[in-house]
Amino acid sequence: MFVRVKEKANGKKAIQIVETYRRGDKVHQKIVRHIGQAVTDTEIEALKQLAQAILVEVENQRQPVLPLVAPEDIYGSSKPKQETADTVVVKNLREEQRIIEGIGEVFGKLYDDLGFGNILGSRRADERWNGILKSCVLARLANP
Repeated sequence: MFVRVKEKANGKKAIQIVETYRRGDKVHQKIVRHIGQAVTDTEIEALKQLAQAILVEVENQRQPVLPLVAPEDIYGSSKPKQETADTVVVKNLREEQRIIEGIGEVFGKLYDDLGFGNILGSRRADERWNGILKSCVLARLANP
């Protein structure tokens, strides 16, 4: 994908995000987003910077990057970073809540595959206690 500046018949220039793809032996272009129209050079530059920012977001939605890496570092950014007065001191941060997902699916299957699902007995009356024990073990894994 790239940012295209296309001159219109009315003298204005359209700024668009365009994707190129191949169908058979022919190359086609598809407009992903129309950013706007501009007349002066300053308007064109402002819309091009906006288009670059939107392009980074679209690329990140289509192919997410690792959370520790900013999308701008991978896809590039044409606008300089602005410094702000707001700063965050990491040592003053504290954890309020943690969300843990997938424990039951991953470790629950492992728990059953190892045969711990019937550790207290395999009778019908023991199923409830085996379920309680499994829940306790998985809760301990999730929040040690």
